[in-house]
Amino acid sequence: MQEQIRVVIVDDHAGVREGIKKILVAASDIVVIGEGADGAEAVKLAQEHRPDVMLLDMELPVLRGDQVAQILRDTQIRVKILAVSSYDDRSYVQSMVENGAMGYITKDEASELLVEAVREIHAGKGAWMSPRVQK
Repeated sequence: MQEQIRVVIVDDHAGVREGIKKILVAASDIVVIGEGADGAEAVKLAQEHRPDVMLLDMELPVLRGDQVAQILRDTQIRVKILAVSSYDDRSYVQSMVENGAMGYITKDEASELLVEAVREIHAGKGAWMSPRVQK
């Protein structure tokens, strides 16, 4: 039996979380263990569930994604963060990476690349950036 990658999804739009979840559950090696709608929930989910990977939106209520990443890094909660955002703005990408995110993907690329990104980040192959973000 192969190891399951335990994932938490944090996005303030329920429809986006549901779409991401559908993509992930189709992969036999990924299991979604929690969902949240704001930055405070993201921190709580990381503390309580200790996921392998957190899919984290940048623009969230209460705490932004980069603030969540910084809190998790500073409190030494070991979770690999993949930013999943509508924005590919350089300052957003830079802020997420500087605060500990292992990767960044735009939501419009997620349907094609999300499973690959989660697997590579979980495997510790270094930073993972989607093609659109790399440009």
